[in-house]
Amino acid sequence: MIFKRLLPLALLTGVHVPAALASSDLLCSPSWKLVSDQLWMCDNLAFLSPGNDSRVNLQLLLDADGRLRMNRAPQAEGDYEEGYGLVPFTLRMLDPRRRVDTEDAATTATDPATAALQADLKQLGIDTPLPTRGLQLAEGEGSRCRSNDLPSARLFVAALAASKELPPEERRVLAEARLNLLGRCGPDEAPAQLLAAEQLHSPQARDFARYLEGAEAFYRGDFASAQGAFVSLADSQQPWLRETARYLSGRVALNQAQAEAFDEYGFFALDKVDRTSLAASEQAFAAYLADYPQGRYAASARGLLRRLYWLGGDGRRLAAAFAEAFASDADQAGLLALIDELDAKLLPNLASDELQDPRLLAMLDLIRLRDPQGQSQAPLELAELQAQQPRFASHPGLHAYLVAAWHFYRGNAPQAALDALPAPSAGALDFIAFSQETLRGLALEALGRGEQAEEHWRALLARTQDPLQQAQLQLALALNLERRGQLATVFAADSPIRSAPIRERLLAYGAGPELLRRQASDRQAASGERATALYTLLYRELSRGRYAEFLADLELLAEQPAAPAKAPDPQLFVWAGGNDAGYACPALAEVARRLVADPEDAQGLLCLGDFLRTKRLDQHWLDQPPEAGELGSAPSQFPGTPRSRLMGYQQLLDNPQSSREERAYALFRAINCYAPSAINGCDDQDIDKEQRRQWFQTLKRQYADTPWAQRLKYYW
Repeated sequence: MIFKRLLPLALLTGVHVPAALASSDLLCSPSWKLVSDQLWMCDNLAFLSPGNDSRVNLQLLLDADGRLRMNRAPQAEGDYEEGYGLVPFTLRMLDPRRRVDTEDAATTATDPATAALQADLKQLGIDTPLPTRGLQLAEGEGSRCRSNDLPSARLFVAALAASKELPPEERRVLAEARLNLLGRCGPDEAPAQLLAAEQLHSPQARDFARYLEGAEAFYRGDFASAQGAFVSLADSQQPWLRETARYLSGRVALNQAQAEAFDEYGFFALDKVDRTSLAASEQAFAAYLADYPQGRYAASARGLLRRLYWLGGDGRRLAAAFAEAFASDADQAGLLALIDELDAKLLPNLASDELQDPRLLAMLDLIRLRDPQGQSQAPLELAELQAQQPRFASHPGLHAYLVAAWHFYRGNAPQAALDALPAPSAGALDFIAFSQETLRGLALEALGRGEQAEEHWRALLARTQDPLQQAQLQLALALNLERRGQLATVFAADSPIRSAPIRERLLAYGAGPELLRRQASDRQAASGERATALYTLLYRELSRGRYAEFLADLELLAEQPAAPAKAPDPQLFVWAGGNDAGYACPALAEVARRLVADPEDAQGLLCLGDFLRTKRLDQHWLDQPPEAGELGSAPSQFPGTPRSRLMGYQQLLDNPQSSREERAYALFRAINCYAPSAINGCDDQDIDKEQRRQWFQTLKRQYADTPWAQRLKYYW
C-alpha cells in the first residue's frame, strides 16, 4: 500500500536522521495492536508508547500541557482504504500539512502574499505577471535560498512603497530589480548586474541598491561581498533596510560557518564547521535580538540560533532553546515545524543529562525504552530513570508513568508496572493520565486478568469523548474480547465498538458462519460491514467444501446493498462460467450444485479451480491471518481448512474415475501453477521439479492430441 511520499527532512535541512529515531510515510500498512517497543513508521497510538514516532509522543505531551491541540478529525478516506482507522495512525494522517506537494501556478496566483505583492507593485506602476522562477526552491531550514521568494520580495517592495521620499521612477526600477533577483540562488549563478548606476540618484535609492547587491551576492554564495554590503547598511536611515541588514549579517556569517560542513549528499561533519564565523553569527543574532526583540525576523533569528547551537555541537544550549521555544506563543503550524526540527537536530546522539525540560526528557526516555536491538541510543536503566525524578518535579505523574513503562517494556514485569502507577484519578483524561490508564489495562491483560481488563476498558470508554482515545479504547476492548473468544459481543446491539475497520477486520479473520450470516443480513449494519461479512462467508464456504451452505447463502446477495469502494464485493461470486483454454464451465451456482451431489465431481473441481484462478483468489488474504498479537490473529471460529485449486487437481489425478479430457486439463492447470517463475502461485506446497517434469511428460505423451498438451510448451 503506497502513500504519497514525503520529502525527507534530511534533504531539506542537510541533516541525517537515524531510522531509529523518526519515521516518514512511504510504504505503509498498520499493525493493529497496542503493545509495541519497536519503531515502525506506519504505526502510532494515542498514548505515550516507545513504538510511537518520537514526534507523536512530543505532540501528546504538548497537548497534555495545553500547548498544542492534536488533530482529532477522522483520517482522509484514502487512509481508511489502506486499512487504517483513526487509531493506529501515521504521522501524516495526524497532520496532513506534513505532505509535501508541488505548488502549481494556480495556487501561487491565489496565495495571499502574492496578492499583496501584486497590490504593492501596482502602486509603483508595475502591472506585469510575476516571475515563476525560484518559487519551488527547496525551503529547508538553514538554506539561504528559502528567503528568495515572493513573501520576501514583498517586504522589499512594501518598504519601497512606504518610502515616499523616493522618486516614483527609482521605486519602480528598484522593485523590478528585486523581481529579477527571484530564483537566483546557488554557486552556479553568474554575477548579475541588476541595476545601472545612472538609474539611481537619491542616497536612499542607493541604499536599496546596495541591499540588492548584498542579496544577490548572498544567494550566489559570495559571502564576503554580501557581508560588506549588509554591514554598510547597519546605520541606514531607512528603518526596514537597517533592521534587515542587521539580521542578514547573522545569516551571512552562519552560511560561512556551514559552507564546508556538508558533503555533496547532505551529510554533516562537525569538524568542518568554521568556528570563527559561527561565533560571529551568534554575536550578530544576539545583537539583533537585543535591539529588535519583537522584530520582523526575531522568530527566524531564534530559530537560526538553534541551528547555530546544533552546528557547534552544543546539545545543552540547543535543548534549552527548544524548551524555550515550546513555551512561547507559537501557533499550531509553528509548533509542528518546531517538533520536526527538534526530531532532526536534537535527538541524534543527545545525552539525557543535557535535558532539563521534562517533556523533552520524557520523549528521549521513551526512545530509550525501545527494544535495544538495533537502536543507536543506549538502553534506559531503571536506576538512571529513578534518578531523573527531580527534573520531573513539575510533572510527577509523567515520571511515574515512565517508571511503570520501564517495568512493563524492559523489565517484563506487569505487576511491578501496576504497582508503580499512581492511583486512578477522577479528573479529565489528558494524554498523560490516559497513558497511565492505558498502561494499567495492558498490564492487566499481560497478567491474564482479562475480565478485569475488559471492565477497565469499558469504564474508560464511558469516561472520555476524545475521538483518538475512543478509537484506541475500542481497539483495546476488541483485542480483549477476541482473545477471550467473545467475538459476538463486539457485534452486540449495545457494543461500544463502532469503528468500521475494527469490526470488518474481526469479521474477515475471526468470525464463524453464524455471526457472518447475521451481519450480512443486518440491515442496520454499514454497507462495508455487510459486504465484508457476506464476501467472507461465501469465500470460506466455497474454499472449505461447504457447498450446500454456499448455495443457500448465495441467496443473500439479493438483499445486499452495493459494496463501497475498496470493500470486498460479494458480487464476485455471481460467476457466469467460462470457456478459458477450451474447457467449458457452467455458472458458479451450477458448479456448487454438482459438488453438493458429488464432492469429487471432476467438472465441478476443475471449474471451481477456474473460478478461483480467473478471479485471482489463489492464496487468498482471508487465509493469511495477521501476526500474533494483532487484531484478527486469534484462531478463526469458522470450521474447516481451505483447499486450494491445486489440491483439487491432485485429487482429480488420483481418482481413476476421471476421464481422459479431465485428467489432461488438470495436468495442464497443475503445471501452470508454477508458471512463469517456477514458484507455486496456487498454494504453499513445494512440489519438486522432477514431479512437475513427470506431469509435463505425461501430458505430452499420453494426452498429446488434447489442446492442452499442444498448448503447453514448458514446465517450470
